[in-house]
Amino acid sequence: MGSKIGLILCLPFMFIAFLFGIDLIFIQLTYTSLDSISTTVSYRISKTGTVDEELKSFVKREVNGTIEPAGPLEIYIQGETYSYYLIKEYKPIALQSNTLKLKLKRYAVISFYN
Repeated sequence: MGSKIGLILCLPFMFIAFLFGIDLIFIQLTYTSLDSISTTVSYRISKTGTVDEELKSFVKREVNGTIEPAGPLEIYIQGETYSYYLIKEYKPIALQSNTLKLKLKRYAVISFYN
């Protein structure tokens, strides 16, 4: 009898721990998708030298995220490093009640592939 009551009382905690694990898995999947697209984004920034509207729409279409420059908006010359953020929002199941903003900072070397 005591073990049945203990099991019943333990189930809500196990359920919350399970939801927490699902949140961690989905955050990792989101991070991985942003990280995988960063290679293409870095290549395109290296070719063009800036973040243009075509690149913003590409990121929006592929991962439903946004891209923002991390540094000042200035003219970059060949060989300089351009830093940018890939941003995607995630609505967690059990971690928090508000939306998490996942930001990845990546770098591209201008005209590296030319």
